[in-house]
Amino acid sequence: MTEISPETELDLTPRAATPDATQTRSWRNAAIIGALLVVAGFIVYQALTSARVYYLNVDEAIARQVEFGSDEFMMQGTVLGEPATAADGALIFTVAYNDSTVDVRHVGPEPTDLFRDGEKVLSRGRWQGDIFQSEQLIVKHSEEYIEDNPDRIGYELDEAEADASGSSSVE
Repeated sequence: MTEISPETELDLTPRAATPDATQTRSWRNAAIIGALLVVAGFIVYQALTSARVYYLNVDEAIARQVEFGSDEFMMQGTVLGEPATAADGALIFTVAYNDSTVDVRHVGPEPTDLFRDGEKVLSRGRWQGDIFQSEQLIVKHSEEYIEDNPDRIGYELDEAEADASGSSSVE
């Protein structure tokens, strides 16, 4: 054991207060967690607001035209009449639902052979005045294709369907 001699003076003045290391770490950790939560919240907000695409029937789309403005959404209806091609290559046609009709101007990939009068269609786009400017068309077709061409897609009709359509099942 060391002895303190009477000649040795001890400095008994209080030291300046310094922040505790654990307190500094907890504030830093809280700041990092807070920043991560803000970034995660921003990402979730962006994902929810930019990824939403509304799907409306023609009558609903007309009723909410002002609300949507130039926002993109999907509209569904039945094609009326044969589509026409404009001078600039755009496909012009009319869709209907619940006694409401809208003229559609489609600029984008050409739809399949199934796109014709009387077929249901989903059109992704936005309003430009009273015309719906479409960028994508999705054609919903009937089961006639399967009944007319069962061997083409390897689809087997059950016996009741085969008897009704006059086809035999693929083996």
